[in-house]
Order: sequence, then C-alpha cells, then structure tokens
Amino acid sequence: MPTSAAAASSLSLLFLHPHSRHSSAHRRPVRGGPHLRLPARASRARCASSDAPATATKHRRPAEENIREEAARLRGPVQGFSAWYEPFPPAPGGDPNERYSLDEVVYRSSSGGLLDVRHDMEALARYPGSYWRDLFDSRVGRTAWPYGSGVWSKKEFVLPEIDSDHIVSLFEGNSNLFWAERLGREHLGGMNDLWVKHCGISHTGSFKDLGMTVLVSQVNRLRRAPLSRPIAGVGCASTGDTSAALSAYCAAAGIPAIVFLPADRISLQQLIQPIANGATVLSLDTDFDGCMRLIREVTAELPIYLANSLNSLRLEGQKTAAIEILQQFNWQVPDWVIVPGGNLGNIYAFYKGFEMCRVLGLVDRVPRLVCAQAANANPLYRYYKSGWTEFQPQVAETTFASAIQIGDPVSVDRAGLHLLLCLSSGTSV
Repeated sequence: MPTSAAAASSLSLLFLHPHSRHSSAHRRPVRGGPHLRLPARASRARCASSDAPATATKHRRPAEENIREEAARLRGPVQGFSAWYEPFPPAPGGDPNERYSLDEVVYRSSSGGLLDVRHDMEALARYPGSYWRDLFDSRVGRTAWPYGSGVWSKKEFVLPEIDSDHIVSLFEGNSNLFWAERLGREHLGGMNDLWVKHCGISHTGSFKDLGMTVLVSQVNRLRRAPLSRPIAGVGCASTGDTSAALSAYCAAAGIPAIVFLPADRISLQQLIQPIANGATVLSLDTDFDGCMRLIREVTAELPIYLANSLNSLRLEGQKTAAIEILQQFNWQVPDWVIVPGGNLGNIYAFYKGFEMCRVLGLVDRVPRLVCAQAANANPLYRYYKSGWTEFQPQVAETTFASAIQIGDPVSVDRAGLHLLLCLSSGTSV
C-alpha cells in the first residue's frame, strides 16, 4: 500500500473508470449522467413482489406530509428491515450471539473491541439488485423528505427503522464527479481516465456530513425515548472537519454539542464553524490523539454521546458515498478507488458500501481499494509493511492536509482487516 504525496492526500477521492480508453461516454457523470436521470421508466419492473417498500411519487408535497406518511409506514420494521451492533471483529471465544440494539448507548463490545452496524441481509435480499438500483435512482434529486439527501435516499441500507420525523438532514451527499484527465496525464503517468469524487461539496465542506446526519438523527431519536440516562449532548475530538459537521447538525436539531480541538493545529475556517453554530469549543494543548483520549473519558463518565468514528453509526452514512459512485457510473464498478486515510473510518466505510452492493446484487464485484496516507502520519502503511503482524501507533508529524495528521487511528482494526481480506482475494493493493 503506497504512501501518497501530501498534496495528493488532500483530495477527497481519486479513482479510475472501468474502461481503459477515454470516450465521450466516460464524461456522462459530469454532463448530466445517471445522477440526473429521470425516474426509471414505468415499463421497467420495479420490484420482486407486491409488498416491496414504497417510494414517494409526488415530489412537491409539503415536507411535513412526507414525514407523516413515512413515519407511519416505517414505524418499526414493517418491511422486516433491521440493523444492530455486533462486535468487530468477533472476539476469539466470545459470545457468538453478542449484539446490541442501535437504541443502546454503547461503543465497545464486552471484550473491549469495536462494534459494527450489521443489517439483516436476508430481509434486504428478498428484493433483487435491480429493484434497489431503480429505487435509489428514482430518489436522486427529489425534494420529498428525506430522499433529497444522498444519504437518506438509501435509507433502507443505512438506518431502516428510524422514523423520518427523527431524521436531521441538511441535504448532504449528491456530490459531483470531476473528470481529471489532465491531472492524470501530466502527473500520474499518462492516465487518461481519472475522476475525482469531491465529497467536500457539502454543508460544512467535508465528507463528515455524510456520517453526522446519521449519528445526530439517531441521537435525536434517543433523546425522545425514555432512557435511564438521558442524553444531554454530543461530543467529539476533532482536527476540524468532525467538529464543524457535529456542530452544524446539532444546531439544526437543537442538541448541545461540545468539541475538543488541538490548539493551533486547525484552520481558521474549521474553527469558525463550531463557534458560529453554538458548540462549546475547548482548545487543548495536545494533538488529536490526546483530544481523543480525553473525549473517551468524558463520554464514559457524563451523559454525552460520543460522535467520533469509534461510534460506527457515522460509517453507515459515509458508506453511501461508495454507493453514490456506482450510481454515477450507471452501476458500473471502477477499477481502483483511492481514499485518504486519517482516523481510517472512511476506507472501511467505502469497503462496506461496495461490499453491501455486491452481496445484494446491485453490482458483481468490489473495486480495488487503496488507502493513501501522508508520509508523516502513515501508521496503517507501516502496519501493512510489517505483514499485518503488529500495529504500532506513531507520533504524527506535520502534514500538508492537517485532517489526516493522526498517528493512532481509532478504526485501524476495521481498515486493516478489510484491506487484508481484499488483498487475499486479489481485489486491492
């Protein structure tokens, strides 16, 4: 797994189109391709059975009417779709039936490991991949709540049981693809079919919005539930982007937010957003890893909900960027996808989105995934070079892209295991 130049690591995403030669067809996603298509033709079969999940048909109805209809239809697993937390990876000798409701405030398994959101794939597989492709395509660009969001247009793959009146969305996602032929030709050995997925075209300027809409929506749901320990607010450690996203979505929902930032290590633009959105901002004389240790202690002792990627709910939103890429290429699979790596949640989220589409028949394979880290903060690369034998955190030095200056990433187990699985099957480098 190669390290990248620092400048390249600031890009949101680079990837190759499946075809090897340039043609005008490759440029459809930029000139009004699949993401701007009209809904699927009425003559096309839309579902595998008569009880398939309905989708909104009147896109200009008042939002509150859509909310009421969706809440009534999806209150509880009406269609049998559900999700829960499971240990990740399962602990050797642990309870094979260990699982937790998404309505529980829990971040670690009984053995202290990470948790992952798992979906009832058997229930989702009752409908063929063609049904899901058509359903998701029919929702793109709509104003019917909550499907105008690039995340919530894939609601059944994200949080299938949440009522739409609990969703907190700023219409995130639906970010553009840019055809970067000259960049590939001049700087990447003559590559003539390079694309950039600019996930920073979002409410707060980063891909973190994709995950934060899911996490804050679930918190909004939990704050209305009779919990034994009510949630007073949401907190995070951040190098800038996570705090901006958390504060914006909490402000939209009216939920208090607290953020821990490393002093003098984030940009003015990143600092302005949480302050402007009313969050409590604490600047600490430490690096991101020190802030992360502190927020873990605070959320363990106080009724503050943890918003960092240790909480796997965020990854459910971030995985929709991978599904969106497939949509924008008319459900063709790119050969390579390169994802910048900091706390390493996003590389796993992309794998999860692609793999979910493969398992459910939306596509037939997963692209080759590359995690690009800056040379001054590359613990996953060092882990890979060791043959995945032992992970060693490092003290991250200054990087051009400050958001990936992380030496002890929370999601290293998620990223390492799935990149290893990809390598063993010949689908990644």
